[in-house]
Amino acid sequence: MRTWPALGSILTPLLAIAILASPAQAETEETVSTRKGVTISFVVTEPKGPIKSAAILFTGGSGKVKLWKGRGARTNNFLVRSRALFANHGVFTITVDVPSDRRRKGLVYWRDTAEYRRDIAAVVKWVRSRTKAPLWLVGTSRGTVGVAYLAGTLKIDGAVFTATVTEVTRAEKPTAHDADLRKIVVPSLIVHHKEDGCRATPAESLPAFAAALKNALKVETILFDGGGPDISGPCKARSAHGFLGIEEQVVEKITNWMHTN
Repeated sequence: MRTWPALGSILTPLLAIAILASPAQAETEETVSTRKGVTISFVVTEPKGPIKSAAILFTGGSGKVKLWKGRGARTNNFLVRSRALFANHGVFTITVDVPSDRRRKGLVYWRDTAEYRRDIAAVVKWVRSRTKAPLWLVGTSRGTVGVAYLAGTLKIDGAVFTATVTEVTRAEKPTAHDADLRKIVVPSLIVHHKEDGCRATPAESLPAFAAALKNALKVETILFDGGGPDISGPCKARSAHGFLGIEEQVVEKITNWMHTN
């Protein structure tokens, strides 16, 4: 286990603005074995008060948080930079990295594999050993693809999809629709920004995605606007795609929904 300094002491000014409502919090890093010769590491951000729920956060893109570099979780991704906000709302928060054998290639074409399911199952087991609170999988952008594959096969209590990847781009990477969404039976929340300009995550595709979650106990879609202005490309984290400027509002809505469903 590695202990990291308070978040406020390691963030750049831009990231500090992104989580301006979050008090500095100490974090720990944990590593568990998954498959033979393979480990997976994750950052644990604990609430200061009672634990109301637990959540495993899945970043987008390649899925890399790069904890092996020894600098903590320092990416611009919406969920990664907002992890303390989840903890502020009583969520035992796990920010998961890629497994040790995917540090070079990341999770591209890997989120739908049996190996990755085993990796995350090991994280789920670790979380269950620490708290009996309801456990949610929360993904953003490409991380929603992983949640789509995992939520129907792991013993969890709910799923949250933010900036959901529903359309194939030139990269021909899998989308959330490529998973067997009929297997997802837990409550599922879809969160999106109305002005998300990423070609892979158009807001108009959400009704079809919600309809595909037909076996989920409950499905709800929450749309946001405001924030910004964008200071990155439309598919990058510092834009409407990453809920720039409204992180606290978005996390509050997500956690309230988690706690009541």
